[in-house]
Amino acid sequence: MSKEDFNIEPIYYCKSCLSLRIRDVAHLSDSEYCDECGSTDIGITDIDTWNTLYREKYKHDFLN
Repeated sequence: MSKEDFNIEPIYYCKSCLSLRIRDVAHLSDSEYCDECGSTDIGITDIDTWNTLYREKYKHDFLN
């Protein structure tokens, strides 16, 4: 997989704390939640967009 392919791969993230630690309760539909803060407000985006959101919120990059 090339870097470009990796960057367009969708990721799930918490809209509240921007964590990537999203869990799913397998037997329930629409049951994703954040393993960091417990929020159920989950978004889907690409890694570059997520990193921009993270930088804006925390004033530094999560990724090197």
